[in-house]
Amino acid sequence: MTWTPALLEPARRRRTAAYAAGPTLEHALEAGRRLAAHGLASTIGYTATAAENARSVADAHLTAFERLAREQFECYVSVKLSALDFDARLFDELVAAARRTGRALHLDALAPETVDMTWRLLQDAPRAARLGVALPGRWARSVDDASLAVRRGLRVRVVKGQWATGASGTVDPAKGFVQVVDRLRGHRAGVAVATHDAGLLATSLQRLTAAGTPCWAELLFGLPFRAPAEAALRLGVPIRIYVPYGRSAAPYGVAELRHDPAVARWLIQDLLLGKEKMWRSIRRSSVPA
Repeated sequence: MTWTPALLEPARRRRTAAYAAGPTLEHALEAGRRLAAHGLASTIGYTATAAENARSVADAHLTAFERLAREQFECYVSVKLSALDFDARLFDELVAAARRTGRALHLDALAPETVDMTWRLLQDAPRAARLGVALPGRWARSVDDASLAVRRGLRVRVVKGQWATGASGTVDPAKGFVQVVDRLRGHRAGVAVATHDAGLLATSLQRLTAAGTPCWAELLFGLPFRAPAEAALRLGVPIRIYVPYGRSAAPYGVAELRHDPAVARWLIQDLLLGKEKMWRSIRRSSVPA
């Protein structure tokens, strides 16, 4: 039997469904409500299709803000500025919606060549807005960017980072992660520690809490939950789940099956459980129901 793309499509959809709430905002809001029932905050992030224009993507985020204004659970909106074409007017609309609804707006990390464009947009944003940025540990510049975020009073999400910057601008992701965390100790606007590496998460949260820094663990919907969540709970630190919706994708490629046994286990779980994998992992953890 020849496995054509059409025959493989149901398996692909089942695999990717494990890492997103679903295609619509309603799916994301329902996931946020379910997470809140477990005492977990959330972040919703819309993933646009390649064919969507910047105006349409901005409207999707504006709708998310308006809907969240009528919800009771703790949630903020995350945006990829590349999908807005770094349009200053559209960005200003999102900032205004964040201020009007009392919900935070967070800017996801993109490729390193986009960082300066991101900071140019933030330069003119009102300081009273609840804005945040993601800083990848693998970028050498992130330590200095952390200082800039502190001066501007921005919330920060620390991530390992997907995109390298070349030999001169790249550091070991875990080492750089801790360096960024250390630069943010005492930062009053708040720090999200976004890693599923339970050891790195615990080390980072310990450093932040010891300095009296408001902080939380931020985990990605569908990725291994129990170990990092319990590391955060042992330190009395709240947990937030990043919930993608829209055009979904798995965080691994099938080609990785040859090199990483963990990916093979993920694939089996994803095909067997789909989206239920996340909820089963929450129920099996020590997160209160």
